[in-house]
Amino acid sequence: MKPLRALVASLGVAATLSSPGLAHAQTEPEMKRMDELDRVCEVVREKRLAPLRAERTERCVRDERRPRADCESEYARWGDTRAIAGGRARAGLYYDLPECVAAFQARERYRR
Repeated sequence: MKPLRALVASLGVAATLSSPGLAHAQTEPEMKRMDELDRVCEVVREKRLAPLRAERTERCVRDERRPRADCESEYARWGDTRAIAGGRARAGLYYDLPECVAAFQARERYRR
């Protein structure tokens, strides 16, 4: 009787996955479009973050009298999403820019 239940269960899963709207594979053009939206988001974010990173690097060198290489290394990823205590993440800056919102919404539409 157990093998019959397993077969029925697997058929139910297969039917569910093949139902329209419940699960579907991304097409190559959809994947490329979402990747391009993500890329544009990151380019726009980088333009906003670059001067802030440079400012912090200069302040580090000037005020803390640390080697430039150390300061550049420390602030190279400043503003990006990062891990914090408890396995959580702190969201990076500027993901609220229109280009990033569009990228996020495109992926959310796909997930529905």
